[in-house]
Amino acid sequence: MKNILLFILMMNVMLLQAQVIKGKVVDAETQESIPGVNIYLPEIKKGVVTDLAGNYSLQLHRAGSYKLQASIIGYNIVLKTVLVEADTLQVDFKLTHAVIETKEFIVSSVYHNSQDENPVDVIQFDQTQLQQATAPTLMEALTNVAGVNMIATGTNIGKPVIRGLSYNRVLVFSEGIPIDNQQFGDEHGLGLGEIGIDKVEIIKGPSSLLYGADAMGGVLHFVEERPANINTVVGDVGTKYFSNTNGYVINLGLKGTKDNFRFKLRGGYSSHGDYLQGNGERVTNTRYTESAFKASVGYMKKWWSGDVNYSFLQSSIGIPEEIGEQNTNRTLLEPFQLITNHILSSQNTIYIKKSHIKLNVGYLSNNRQEFEAGGLQQAFYHDIIDTAALDMLLQTVNYDVKWHLPEWKRIEVIIGAQGKYQTNANSGEENLIPDAEVQQVGGFGMLKYAKDKLSVISGVRYDVKRIHGDQMLTFGEEGFKRAFKQHYESINGSFGLTYKWTDKYLTRLNVASGFRAPNLAELSSNGIHEGTFRYEIGNLTLKTEQNVELDFGVEYIDEHVSLTFSAFNNVINNYIFLAPTDTIIDDAAVFTYEQTDANLYGFEATVDIHPHNMHWLHFETQYAMVIGEKSNGTALPRIPANNLLVTLKAEVKDFSWMKNPYVSVAGNTFFDQTSITSFETTTPGYTLLSAKVGGDLQLGKQKVILSLGVTNILNQRYYNHLSRLKADGIYNMGRNVIVNLKVPFGIWKK
Repeated sequence: MKNILLFILMMNVMLLQAQVIKGKVVDAETQESIPGVNIYLPEIKKGVVTDLAGNYSLQLHRAGSYKLQASIIGYNIVLKTVLVEADTLQVDFKLTHAVIETKEFIVSSVYHNSQDENPVDVIQFDQTQLQQATAPTLMEALTNVAGVNMIATGTNIGKPVIRGLSYNRVLVFSEGIPIDNQQFGDEHGLGLGEIGIDKVEIIKGPSSLLYGADAMGGVLHFVEERPANINTVVGDVGTKYFSNTNGYVINLGLKGTKDNFRFKLRGGYSSHGDYLQGNGERVTNTRYTESAFKASVGYMKKWWSGDVNYSFLQSSIGIPEEIGEQNTNRTLLEPFQLITNHILSSQNTIYIKKSHIKLNVGYLSNNRQEFEAGGLQQAFYHDIIDTAALDMLLQTVNYDVKWHLPEWKRIEVIIGAQGKYQTNANSGEENLIPDAEVQQVGGFGMLKYAKDKLSVISGVRYDVKRIHGDQMLTFGEEGFKRAFKQHYESINGSFGLTYKWTDKYLTRLNVASGFRAPNLAELSSNGIHEGTFRYEIGNLTLKTEQNVELDFGVEYIDEHVSLTFSAFNNVINNYIFLAPTDTIIDDAAVFTYEQTDANLYGFEATVDIHPHNMHWLHFETQYAMVIGEKSNGTALPRIPANNLLVTLKAEVKDFSWMKNPYVSVAGNTFFDQTSITSFETTTPGYTLLSAKVGGDLQLGKQKVILSLGVTNILNQRYYNHLSRLKADGIYNMGRNVIVNLKVPFGIWKK
């Protein structure tokens, strides 16, 4: 008992001896203090803002090394790594006026690197870009990033494509865990809503070393919004209106932080009618609604910090088949989908002397129902309605543990393991994939070395995956699937470096491998794939896809111009693809899954010109190209067309009633796509014009963030090569006017 009491007393004394980082932020030219600067520690999700005199103070619960970030609109972001050993550490910042947008610490890197230290260029689509986006969905907004496209069915179903790779080859990551939303299917979208997202980090190229299987093409890492600053409770309410679909989005958020405790709550709802093509016709049954809710609580102690997150998303989506009725009715017609997602996750950091362990665990439930009769009224939440023709329940439990060992002579080592257990169960009359069980486990080691201008990151990983599929129906019946057990394993690695020749110029080089085991659809399909008019037959002899990609990048930034260039060559062994046969079943052409070696190569380039004495004016040009070929020289399917995006943006001076005003005009050109596979058709090129204007209105003490945008200004009729409705002669969306309003508010501040 005495020992227990002594231990409790020592712990309390240790907690009282908290470390403090404090300092002052000033303008580098005028030396004047800057109030309202965000000082943030991304690893422990803790932040404050500077006071009227530019001072700040951050209390920590333990000594150690921390990443520290200072940011405010109009100035370059400053990133520092600080070592806290004494009770108080003074860290001052001198900020310079921003000429171009600077990047924050990279969350998707386990080292929380700055961009200069990362061997692969990670694109950050930040909160400002999300707020100003004129696309009806989050996935479509991300297609403005060079090298990112989407396979779309209407407006709500969009599957990410990175450098020509998609489906299970691109991993979606959020709330500390990978998101599995039956990515094999054409009608299966992103599975995430846009509410509560602070930014999206896009990793192009194999990322299996850190994320495991299904990351051989790249990663979309969705970063949750930051907690409130210490000792504050704040909120915001926002809405968007879309003229084309007569659609709207509303969301309300509330978050607070007090000493060691933090919480976040956010809810949202969106509703859209059928979209209008450029020819003035509505595309029947492209209407949809979406309800979302998120909640999070976090706590921090000297030896541990953690967050528990819950996310709910329900989408009711019409499946378009032909042009029919022309009205703005929002009742879903058959066929339609009802998709209900629940995600529960816990993110934890455990501190052990000079090392720490990160442990993330999660549970995901994805219930996908398809109805072929009746209708569905607009509602915030849909309970079970009728018997679904297709009813799949995918449940996943996964874990991710990483041990960050103590730094030694500029070397940082991380060892870790990841795994998942997954089940799929069918309840409806139809089935796309069998009842199945999937088990996967992997272990890896990573090393980072940084000195002066050089930074090196390398590692190796080993994975094992087992898939067990049950027999569905009886032999001879349509949709019959035989029972099977498959075993896959793979070894992968990565080596990359960055070298910063000068303050303005750096180069990147990275070689990485990735892998993907065949999915359930590729192994066991036997039936008509709805919406594609194909009869698909799986192949149990398929082997693991394995790729090696070489990336080379150059970045040059000075006062008047910035340039980034990234080239890649991706060699894939055992690439899985659909191949047509001469057989017809139920009036549908039969396709089988086959394998071949393949190669994808190309580049992305961006030039941003901001002339001397006109830093408020930006002329940005970005170009992306990818070519995908099988080993016999023929084209791979679903390769996006080459793309040129030209943007002219002016950030004008503040008015008395408006802060940070801007206006931009963009022209997005997609070139002819004539490199196609046997079941595709060529797509003619087109150019889309868009414009945006906005800023922060200052109505007394209340700030209102307002923007107005127009896409496809000329109301052009066009087909995107990756649109699944193109085969039915259905054009993409016509002109769309978007009004975006956000009102932040404060509730409590100490």
